[in-house]
Amino acid sequence: MIRRVVHIALPVLLMILLWGVSSADSGIIVSLKSTACPWADTHLEQKVDLLLTSMNRVPIVRKALPDASELTTFEEIVLWGQQQGGRYLVDIQIDRIDLERRKITVLPWVMFRYRVYAVMEGTMRIIDLKKGRLLDLQHIECELKGSDKWQIVDDDKTDADLMIPAYDKQILFDELEKKAAGQFYQEIKKLTRGNYFGG
Repeated sequence: MIRRVVHIALPVLLMILLWGVSSADSGIIVSLKSTACPWADTHLEQKVDLLLTSMNRVPIVRKALPDASELTTFEEIVLWGQQQGGRYLVDIQIDRIDLERRKITVLPWVMFRYRVYAVMEGTMRIIDLKKGRLLDLQHIECELKGSDKWQIVDDDKTDADLMIPAYDKQILFDELEKKAAGQFYQEIKKLTRGNYFGG
């Protein structure tokens, strides 16, 4: 009876051990650092985390990359990622979240239209930790149009009528974060497909 249990248990144990070994360096490490938004509270990380919970094909690890003062070379970054058990590192750095007003002249010297945008800028790099090389480097440009404001003759971009109410700003930036999080999710999701993991 005991011998039979051992025969059954050993293959199961071996499978668990092999899975642990094979998956130890197959995870995707996602590092996300974002500057503060001067107009609204930022919840970008939470939105990205929520989307990443739907990925179950490979392990996803959310861990911030140490500051540049701690990791000064590309080789040090690769070594850090390998020590975390990662196969790939997705490093997202958001440098700017702000409002922009852009003017469109409808009738020269007479009528102008201002468009207000919530904008997000930064960089995203994807590193193959196993091969120690940079797979991709992208400039992040994400924006969302808030509203159009019309002016007759004045052409004054400081006009109070062009300002967005605080509550509307919060909604606008919340939608911008959702849009950006969706874009990051799609890029990370590509790493779980056949081109990378052979599935």
